[in-house]
Amino acid sequence: MPGIPASEIVRNAPFGPFHHGPLFWCSFIMLSDGYDMVIYGSVVPHVMQQWSLTPAHAGWLGSSALVGMMLGALIVGPLADRAGRRKVILACVALFGASAFANAFAWNAPSFAACRFLTGFGLGATIPNIVALMNELSPAARRNTMITVMLSCYSVGGMISALLALWVIPRFGWPATFVVAGIPLMTLPLMRRGLPESLPFLLLERRYTEARQLLLRIDPIRASGTIDFEEPSSEAAQTVSWRRLFQEGRALSTPMIWLCIAMCMLMVYGLNTWLPKLMMTAGFPLGSSLLFLVVLNVGATVGALVGGWLGDHWGNRRTLVLFFGVAIASLCLLGTRPGPVVLDVLLFVAGATTIGTLAVTHAFAAQLYPDEIRATGMSFCSAMGRMGAIAGPPLGGSLLGLGLSLQQNFVVFAIPGLVAIVAVLLIGSPRRPPHPSAAQALHEVR
Repeated sequence: MPGIPASEIVRNAPFGPFHHGPLFWCSFIMLSDGYDMVIYGSVVPHVMQQWSLTPAHAGWLGSSALVGMMLGALIVGPLADRAGRRKVILACVALFGASAFANAFAWNAPSFAACRFLTGFGLGATIPNIVALMNELSPAARRNTMITVMLSCYSVGGMISALLALWVIPRFGWPATFVVAGIPLMTLPLMRRGLPESLPFLLLERRYTEARQLLLRIDPIRASGTIDFEEPSSEAAQTVSWRRLFQEGRALSTPMIWLCIAMCMLMVYGLNTWLPKLMMTAGFPLGSSLLFLVVLNVGATVGALVGGWLGDHWGNRRTLVLFFGVAIASLCLLGTRPGPVVLDVLLFVAGATTIGTLAVTHAFAAQLYPDEIRATGMSFCSAMGRMGAIAGPPLGGSLLGLGLSLQQNFVVFAIPGLVAIVAVLLIGSPRRPPHPSAAQALHEVR
């Protein structure tokens, strides 16, 4: 009697106690990512004053972490398809935790930029792999929701950084905010015990004993019977190449998902870095401007969760088109200088449909690639998307230098949303080789 395919056990497993561990640790990493990236927007006015930086110089200083993220995703991220998700994730958490902590002791702009670069390098290699890992450990019916819950913690980290900055900076100075960023280092022993390896990697490595133990944790009832450990094809086992990102119907889809993520990141990092300064320039005090950043990231958290639910029930493509359309409208209306209540509502909606949309784009991308090249696919998506992120802080600095009106600034930040809509509509469903989960995978990339 044939056994139950291993991938089917994962795909059809009920959401249970096992899933809490990976979801918690991957969410914690995303929270750290949000804290480490958004904190620069809170400290940039103080850094500019202390080191006499122009807005353009401060913008490029902010991009140092994003350059590091791009290179980390390209250089280290794809190694997880060969070495395993867990090993790469743990090593890179150690790197970005130590580098972020070291930022507290930067003595000038170049040393600050070096620490930010290394922080970004570690994060850039980590983020695509936790997305891939979560995709591979989640039940199919909850996959979008679990990924977006995890990614929504980026915004929680952003909120924590802004709120903490309000209290810490007046009392201890801006370097103290980076001391907090070293907390991930202290959690590594616990993370090592609580973060499992992905099933597809164990199967590719033919580590069937470990695979069975993992399946017994995921679904003890179904995994207690006979299990069919699918033999990987020779292509899957031997070919982990970036060229496959453009094969099997992905010749147009891969560059379009890159463009979509890049445009989304441009809006996300541009707004998170420069929103406090833009609002201060428009006449709002610093305290109010930092609270605007909190509202933006509260909206982002809600938007990511709603986006994940819509993705599971309505499809990721439709969700992305809707969210980007609403983002364009809300950003354009922000520039009209509405009253306090309307302003907060628009900031909430803008956060939900820009930063929150980033979670949906990653869920969409993760389902575009098969298991054996998912870490490579997500790493390249992250790296190419970082080009938009890198452009965000300098764009905001340049806008400030031009002395544009508040409305003109927000209209410029809305334009990438229109480009992203076009890119999403051009992404097709991939053609994959026959596989037990192929029908399900095609259904998910909608």
